[in-house]
Amino acid sequence: DLYKNHRGQFLSWASQHYQLHNEEAKDIYQEVFIAIWNNIHSGKLEAMSSSFSTYIFGIGKNQIHNYLRKQQRLVTFSDTSVINPSYDPATMNDDRDYNRKLVENNLEKLSETDRKVLELFYLEEMDMKSIAEEMGYKNADVAKKKKYEAFKKLIQLVKANIKLFSLFII
Repeated sequence: DLYKNHRGQFLSWASQHYQLHNEEAKDIYQEVFIAIWNNIHSGKLEAMSSSFSTYIFGIGKNQIHNYLRKQQRLVTFSDTSVINPSYDPATMNDDRDYNRKLVENNLEKLSETDRKVLELFYLEEMDMKSIAEEMGYKNADVAKKKKYEAFKKLIQLVKANIKLFSLFII
């Protein structure tokens, strides 16, 4: 009953506040109840200081943030044919090499600081707190902002080179 009573409200909340697709929200809601079950059986949850609904949404918020963080780490080019107009599944390794070289070449155009932040996050998979310490930033939020700005610069460079490449093909 607890699962059913809060499901609709949680799914609406997750899609409104975090722009999650319904299937993603359903998966996360399931994970919330698994976490609650584990908390009860491990002894972490003996008494509640808030309503059950508040507890669900609190865990849900953390689950959503974890999910979004994992999604953010995935750097993909979904439409390979835009990057390489000669896209052919038989030459997929060639396309991956092309995409990798495209990103590598544009990484070299970034400042040392921007490149380092991206490498620490995407290649070394460090968390923001560790990156802040490594780079000498005030806190994890500053590191997160620096990573975001560096990534946007990289995207702009890649897009500019794709457009330039398209001009030569046409």
